[in-house]
Amino acid sequence: MFYLSIINYKTNYNKKIIYSNFLKVKNSVFTLKIKKKNFKYFLNIKQTIFFFFFFKIWNKIQFKNNILFFTFIKNEIRSNLDGIFKLFLISKQKIINNILNLNKIFLKLKNLIWTNIGCYDIRDFLNIKINKINLIIESIDKIPYLTKYFIPKNIRISNSNRVRLGSFISEGTTIMSEGYVNFNTYIGKNCMIEGRVSAGVYISNNTDIGGSCSIMGTLSGGGNNIVSIGSNCLLGANSGIGISLGNNCIIEAGLYITSGIKINLIFKKKKIIVKAKTLSFLNNLIFYRNSINGKVECCKNYVNSEKINKDLHKN
Repeated sequence: MFYLSIINYKTNYNKKIIYSNFLKVKNSVFTLKIKKKNFKYFLNIKQTIFFFFFFKIWNKIQFKNNILFFTFIKNEIRSNLDGIFKLFLISKQKIINNILNLNKIFLKLKNLIWTNIGCYDIRDFLNIKINKINLIIESIDKIPYLTKYFIPKNIRISNSNRVRLGSFISEGTTIMSEGYVNFNTYIGKNCMIEGRVSAGVYISNNTDIGGSCSIMGTLSGGGNNIVSIGSNCLLGANSGIGISLGNNCIIEAGLYITSGIKINLIFKKKKIIVKAKTLSFLNNLIFYRNSINGKVECCKNYVNSEKINKDLHKN
């Protein structure tokens, strides 16, 4: 399976593509005679007119620097443009996170200077005579932030450069100033994000990620485990999680739960010592540290999590 898009691109001094706008995305296959050059497909004027007419995007029509670009889902990233396009597909929810092959993404992506007036190759930027009075360098990074490509519907983002392209943010969600959302992530509806959501993490609806909280992602450790958090969960301030949670779970503030940590599970008035990973995906649990002996304990959560921070979830 592959996706294709008409893009309008920008090159550096070496005529290599460093930036593009994805004008329209389709996963259909068209039979056209197109010229193959350097593994990129260029459109002539007739083909450009056809695609702009078919995609109904006449208001964005440009006849210069147009490419019909496609990417295969299962293939590794082959270029900077291919990597950005795949991240764009995740953010537009054409493909859900952890489906695309993002192996070697940082080897293929290029460090660029992202500004308020465009994107520049680092070497070019030092040589180009630009009116720098109104120029603001927003980041120097391989992955741009989400709002460089589009604005998600009905969300609040206090600091837009802390939400990377490749993340999908559902309606009603709020990302506070210290919240951070990495690429290849999914955030459900009506969530409050005040902590760090690492790459590969899946968060369901109505969940609070407390201030300075950290969720371990696929880039941490071996990079094989995918952490997901269910609906109506609360991760307290300065807490952390390295296992998956079911619905209606709570992590006490300041408590970090990793997969190998020993937990005293209170079950039928008895304490059973288990590893944290054995509790993954279970619903209605609360994790806390015993203030007397310092041991980590877990018991059934009787709190109605749906009512936690109800006003904050109104976007």
